[in-house]
Amino acid sequence: MVIVHDYWLDGKTSQGILYVRSAEAQRCPICGRGLTVSGSRRRGLIEYSGEKKILRIRRLWCDRCRRIHHELPDIVVPYKRYGAEAIENILTDKPEKADDYPCEISTARRIKLWFFLLREYYESAMESIRAYWEEDKEIAAVISRLLPLSEHHHFPAGWLRTLVRILVNSNRWLHTRFA
Repeated sequence: MVIVHDYWLDGKTSQGILYVRSAEAQRCPICGRGLTVSGSRRRGLIEYSGEKKILRIRRLWCDRCRRIHHELPDIVVPYKRYGAEAIENILTDKPEKADDYPCEISTARRIKLWFFLLREYYESAMESIRAYWEEDKEIAAVISRLLPLSEHHHFPAGWLRTLVRILVNSNRWLHTRFA
């Protein structure tokens, strides 16, 4: 899986499918080698407004480690149905009342529990990334703005997109799906 930041959504089809068009050259998060396109697949997304979208994302193949990675836009949180903005607003308690949530209250509680249970792992992963890239002051500054994650209520908008992108592209995102 690879998260892209520089992309646009192309909706020039009659079926209402939005194609994710990326302007970034992709590298394998495992071995660092370039990726080639091997097809595409559909991906559903529910926005904060409750609107459902269907995205067409590319499947990318790595010749060296022989794995397929999906190229996701940064509005998507891997393995979650709701978009990054919706999850971020749920986590920062932006909704004033139950009707303001894009989902059921029980779903919002599960999203909060998911983040709470993985917060320590995300913090330690971000610390190890910062230590690895200590010479790069720009990356270290971005990571420093995101830590500690227990203060996420005071972060500027878009913090979850940045967190997800850093963790996924460094191959440190834990999958939460099981067979």
